[in-house]
Amino acid sequence: MSEEILQQEVKDQDVAKEEAGVELKPDEKAQGVVEGEAKPQNVTNKKKKISLEEIEDEILAKQNNFGKFPDFSIGDTIRVNVKIIEGDKQRIQPYEGTVIAIKHGKNRKTFTVRRVSYGVAVERIFPYHSPVIDSIEIVRRGKARRAKLYYLRKRYGRSAVLTEKV
Repeated sequence: MSEEILQQEVKDQDVAKEEAGVELKPDEKAQGVVEGEAKPQNVTNKKKKISLEEIEDEILAKQNNFGKFPDFSIGDTIRVNVKIIEGDKQRIQPYEGTVIAIKHGKNRKTFTVRRVSYGVAVERIFPYHSPVIDSIEIVRRGKARRAKLYYLRKRYGRSAVLTEKV
């Protein structure tokens, strides 16, 4: 009777090992190898490496900002409608100026907008995929032959205005 119980326990262990991906040799089955002595055969529990860009792509896909804004480039005068939250109220404030820089790409894209207000120049950097941006409108297209227009910081008046694209 006790031999039948032992044989049943060995069979149960064999079934459990097969389910776990452990293979027993025929001589090990005959000997009734104790759990832990068998060697696993091709157990593939390798985790897929996920890069930071893939995670950011998933988050940005949920926000649906792809294709929401028009394609603008360096030198363009744009109007960025920014969501401003004051207490429990929310309003939209336009920020109009010239794009002097676009940095990075894809997920971490940022653009710098420069405006002159009452003789004081103000530059603001916006993350392209920010939920703070409500919309972007292109006021006029500017002709620029450089990737960054930092030289406009030294200029004022008409010399700081770029010619319009035709």
